This record gives sequence, C-alpha cells and structure tokens, in this order.
Amino acid sequence: MRYLIQMERCAVRDDSGPGLCYPERLRILKHREEAWKVLDFRTFLQASVPFETTGLYDFTGGAFFLSRKHYCANRETTMGYSYIALPSLSDAQDQKFEWMNFSLETEMLDFGLAVHEHDLIAVLTACVVSCSLLSRF
Repeated sequence: MRYLIQMERCAVRDDSGPGLCYPERLRILKHREEAWKVLDFRTFLQASVPFETTGLYDFTGGAFFLSRKHYCANRETTMGYSYIALPSLSDAQDQKFEWMNFSLETEMLDFGLAVHEHDLIAVLTACVVSCSLLSRF
C-alpha cells in the first residue's frame, strides 16, 4: 500500500518488470526520487557514434535518435537517422549498443517524435524545384 501511495505522490506509473516485490519497488522508487531531488548524475551511459551526424537528435520512448550525414553534390545533407534503445540503469552494466538505421530517398530537414502519444515519427523533407527563366529575346 505504501508503494501505491508513493507512486501516486510522485506522479509515476508502475512499469517495473513482473516478479519484483512491493518493498523492492518502493526502495527503487525512493532511490529514483532522491536522485532527482539532488540531481545525482553519477551514473551515466556511454555509447560511441560510428557515423557522422548533422546534429539533429531527439530522446523519446526510451530511445536516442540521431541524424546521419550524407554527402551529395559537394554539400552535406541529412538522408536518414539512426537510433539506439536506451536501457534502464539497472540493465546497463557492460551493455553494448547497436545502432539501427533508417534511410530516406530524399533530404531530411528535421524530424519529430510522438512515440507514446501516437506511435508516430514525422519527417520534414526538402523538395527541390528547378525553375527556368525563358527569354523572349
């Protein structure tokens, strides 16, 4: 019961795996809240990026998304993105991250994510239009 009350006070939902007893869930929740209260960032994850990026990125749904650089006609463009699934800190010991890739056939200007709300990834693309000026003379 204390766990359910504390969960309500902290405005979190119970996404613990099955088989975890309530006293252990309460201990984990209290540790999480204490870390947020004092902004304790002693624990971190490190993942190498084996490609060049254009700087577009986002965090959502437990994943880190990062744009991929593409060279085309002497200029750099974004033609897709890569992402890695981020584990919880309790599962992160000695874990190797595998980048998953998504490529587009056109230049990408930006992307936005609403994974939890709408299961959606929206991509803003570039549309190149060539124009010719005709002369009557």
